[in-house]
Amino acid sequence: MVDLLIAESSELTPHEFDTAEALVRAAFGDSFRSHDWVHGVGGVHVLLSEDDELLAHASVVTRTLRNDGAAFATGYVEAVAVRADQQGRGLGRLVMDHAETIIRARHQVGALNAVESAAPFYAARGWQLWAGHTQADTPEGVADTYHPDDRIFVLPTVKAARQLSESSPLICDWRDGDLW
Repeated sequence: MVDLLIAESSELTPHEFDTAEALVRAAFGDSFRSHDWVHGVGGVHVLLSEDDELLAHASVVTRTLRNDGAAFATGYVEAVAVRADQQGRGLGRLVMDHAETIIRARHQVGALNAVESAAPFYAARGWQLWAGHTQADTPEGVADTYHPDDRIFVLPTVKAARQLSESSPLICDWRDGDLW
């Protein structure tokens, strides 16, 4: 039976925290950098385990996205991973079910930057590929971040007072490392 733990970063034991980081690092391999894990810290973690072995993880961190003059409290999904020998069991679906529940309960919109292989998974779940331009608030001001290969997805919720407009750029808040 798969066990579920939903916890803020501060509520995780050092072992849970370290095990989650190790799982995510293993899933992403050499492309995973130290700031990638930091991006997933400080939010709500969804952990799936079985027989005390961590099988899957996702994190929802709070960010602010701006669009067309409005600011949106955003649940930004980070560090989604399923242990390689456990893929195909529906654990990615299950961990995202809980991440999306957190987004709908606490945020106006969800967002994430998908790796290419995961883009069809998120699209099938109702996440919408952002077709507009992207920018970021930086210490030097707003900077263009658009790249045609980006896979930024958004998930509007009923809490959003208005919808996002792809005719205006989607602007993320500043953070070290990858902005999206």
